[in-house]
Amino acid sequence: MSYLEVLNVCKSFDDQAVLKNISLSIEKNEFTTLLGPSGCGKTTLLRSIAGLSSLDSGRVLLDGEDITYKNPRDRNIGMIFQSYCLFPTMTVFDNVAYGLRLQKIPPEQTREEVQGVLESMNLLDKAKSFPAHLSGGERQRVALARSLVMKPKILLLDEPFNAIDAKMRKSLQLTVKDIHKEYGMTSIFVTHDQEEAMRMSDTIHLFNDGVIEQSGT
Repeated sequence: MSYLEVLNVCKSFDDQAVLKNISLSIEKNEFTTLLGPSGCGKTTLLRSIAGLSSLDSGRVLLDGEDITYKNPRDRNIGMIFQSYCLFPTMTVFDNVAYGLRLQKIPPEQTREEVQGVLESMNLLDKAKSFPAHLSGGERQRVALARSLVMKPKILLLDEPFNAIDAKMRKSLQLTVKDIHKEYGMTSIFVTHDQEEAMRMSDTIHLFNDGVIEQSGT
C-alpha cells in the first residue's frame, strides 16, 4: 500500500460534479503535483485530503490509516494556501511557534524547534519582525516554516506562489524543493503552471473537468 491512497473519491457542489471517481496513490517522500486549469478539481481534492471539505463518497488513507472522517486537526497534515494566513500582530517567531504552543510543547523545545526551521528557511534574522515588514517571498517562507515546524505527515501546497513576482517565484520553487528533500517530506503541490510542475515534481497528475486524464513522472 502506498503512503497516501485516494480511493474512488467523488464530490459535488450544487449538483455539479467536481471530483468524479478520483483514485491516486502517492509514495512516502514523493513530490507530487496536481496540474490543470482553474476549476478542474485540484484544490477540492487537496482540501478533501486535509479534511477541510467532506466527501460524497470514497476514502482517503494515510500511512495505513483511514482518515476519511477524521477531524482536520487530528490528521497531522500541513497546508499552505495562496494567502499566507499569518497573524499580523505576532512576530515571525511567534507565528511559527503558534502551533507548538497550542500543543503545550515546553518553551525551551519550542524555541529550539522554531529557531531550527527559521534557520533552514533563511529567516533567523527576521524572527522579531512583523508580517507587514516582510516581502511577499518572506511571508510565504514564514507560512512554510509554520507548517514544517509541526512535522506534518504530508505538506499540501495550494498554488502558494501565485501572488509572487516571477524572479522570486523561481527562487521559492527551489527553496521548497530543497526543503522537501531536507525534511524528507511527502508533498502535494497544486498549480496550473506546466513549467512549474515540470521543474518541481517527481510525479504529475494532469487534471481536467474533475478527472485525472494522465499521470507520469
